[in-house]
Amino acid sequence: MELTRGGIDTRPEATLLATRAAEYLASGPADPVSLIGHVCNLPGAPRVVAEHMAEAIFAGRPEFRRDDQGRWILSAPEPTYIVPHKATIASSGRSAKNDILTDLSYVVVDLETTGTSHRFGDRITEVAAVVVHKGEIVDVFERLVNPQRPIPAFITRLTNITWEMVKYAPLFEEIEPRLVEVLTGHVFAAHNAMFDWRFLCAEVLRASGRELDGRQICTVRLARILLPQLPRRSLDHVARYYGVEIKGRHRAGGDAVATAECLTRLLSDAADRGCVTWADLESMVGRRRRASRAKRRRSAMPRSADNDTSA
Repeated sequence: MELTRGGIDTRPEATLLATRAAEYLASGPADPVSLIGHVCNLPGAPRVVAEHMAEAIFAGRPEFRRDDQGRWILSAPEPTYIVPHKATIASSGRSAKNDILTDLSYVVVDLETTGTSHRFGDRITEVAAVVVHKGEIVDVFERLVNPQRPIPAFITRLTNITWEMVKYAPLFEEIEPRLVEVLTGHVFAAHNAMFDWRFLCAEVLRASGRELDGRQICTVRLARILLPQLPRRSLDHVARYYGVEIKGRHRAGGDAVATAECLTRLLSDAADRGCVTWADLESMVGRRRRASRAKRRRSAMPRSADNDTSA
């Protein structure tokens, strides 16, 4: 299956030194001494020191190379990885805005974790990635993961994942190459996508030093727009509405497959409303966001009763 334009890709971690070097080299080649003098604020550094520092900064970064005279140059005119990434439901380029939604391939991800915050040490215990193309599931990746930390009892009660199940499971860095291979080239999708996206980005960065980049779709947001009649937009409610059976609730594989089936139905409903391209999707989501912000502003306006100081 051909990979789709604007799907998930990886890049080396964006760093201040790499960014400064790329900006400096954008104007032309530079010898190591002048380059390190600018990038590291070390004017007149000994050549051997400058050579060593430049090699360390550019290690594993094919966007930087040396010419025949030993000067550093950019291999690409605009290395994309130095641009800080903000995860949004957005196109990764103008050419992608006209992509037909039904022509794109999607990778629907679900994670089970030891908690809700990767910033405070929570880790993945199970991951599933389901590839959808032309409305059909064409690949399923599912693995238990050793989180290298205890699983809280309330998480075990929710997911039925115990320490005994994961203590001999592979570490995330062991499955990361295959997982990234499954992700690459597809639009990322999940139910409450920002949670899974941020968690996955943190784990990939920790394992390989590379950042995920690409377009995302959140089925919760789509359900809020397309299914306003539902009392809640949890996966249970959306799946029940579409008649989708969740085989193994709160397990990565079962939830990811169910979300994938819901995604195809949500995109079908969106098409019935004239939303057929990525640009249409952006516009639809944007209108929802603007309406939500306006509603919050109205609800925050003081009413006459709010200013009543009488007893």
